[in-house]
Amino acid sequence: MAYFQTDGAIGQFIIPEFGTQFEYRNSNGTAPGQGDWGIKNGYPHEIAICDGSVRFAIVKKTVAYVVIDQDENGLPVVEKWTIRHIWKK
Repeated sequence: MAYFQTDGAIGQFIIPEFGTQFEYRNSNGTAPGQGDWGIKNGYPHEIAICDGSVRFAIVKKTVAYVVIDQDENGLPVVEKWTIRHIWKK
């Protein structure tokens, strides 16, 4: 389970296929080393990753579109995750 080190989580979801749980929050444009890159590229959420970093995403009811990398032009490389919400504020 990946948790944020500070408050601000607005929801939690699980990837049913693996049983992996994640918290997410609205991006405030201050992600460490990434600033507001996610917001500028249309990804308003940040997902907590177990190493303390975040991944930018669009979290919906049953899917999350998660930025996993940037291409050579600095554009997002995105994975689609099937999710199930555990809780949402």
